[in-house]
Amino acid sequence: MRSLSDGIRDDDPYGPPIRRPAASPGTNPQGAAPPRASYPAYRTPDQLAAAPTADEQAVVASANALVGMAPEAHVVVNGRGFVLDCIGTVSAIFWGMNVDVRKDFARYAGDGVSRLYQSLRARDVLHHDLIPRPGDVIFWNDTWDANADGRLDDDPLTHAGVVMAVDPDGTIHYVHEHVVKGVTVEVMNLQFPRDYYGPQGRIINNAMALNSGISRQDNPAHWTSGDLWDSFGDVLRVKKYFEVAITIPGTDHREPILVALRPPDPQ
Repeated sequence: MRSLSDGIRDDDPYGPPIRRPAASPGTNPQGAAPPRASYPAYRTPDQLAAAPTADEQAVVASANALVGMAPEAHVVVNGRGFVLDCIGTVSAIFWGMNVDVRKDFARYAGDGVSRLYQSLRARDVLHHDLIPRPGDVIFWNDTWDANADGRLDDDPLTHAGVVMAVDPDGTIHYVHEHVVKGVTVEVMNLQFPRDYYGPQGRIINNAMALNSGISRQDNPAHWTSGDLWDSFGDVLRVKKYFEVAITIPGTDHREPILVALRPPDPQ
């Protein structure tokens, strides 16, 4: 099997997905996170503080059109059908603004999350800032036992979502496909990645590992959205590369907005 790094530039500054050591027996999954590698800042403070751009607003609008859809629902966006699983949801969101994040998938091995990660890594737009911008793709590790080896600490790049907004305290609102809830908006805070509740008593990190939850006694050592976070990918910085022109049937112009979102017609 080809490795995740196949086809990736040797001089890529971001390196491989973050891997954390397995927790020692008896360690508390809450509290301080293990140290992460040091990465250069991707955005300046002024860039982080800027008002949402038109492209960021378009991503959020496209995502909001999908929120509430059932798990693995079938939808049509701008003439293309999507199954709203994990990567299908991310793909449909960007296709809603005429951006094809699957453009380079044929170049890489692996599942959809891995291929998207590799696609963005090749464009030099992965980053590890603790504060993202709306429209950034989120990558998580170890959300389920993807390689079926009975371990929950050796499965890189198992889930993806899209940033919708960031609160002043750093809490990130993201949209993703939940296996029970369907397309939904949940939260993550990378300042306190292992804490389910914040100081004000509200949720700041949703459960992310499959079958985990705040009331469960059998959670894995790492189970919250913040603790399983790997990286972000800035699709909008390379929007022109992934952009496509879509001709709406019955017209002679190319439409830049979400024009169709519905289940497929019954057969």
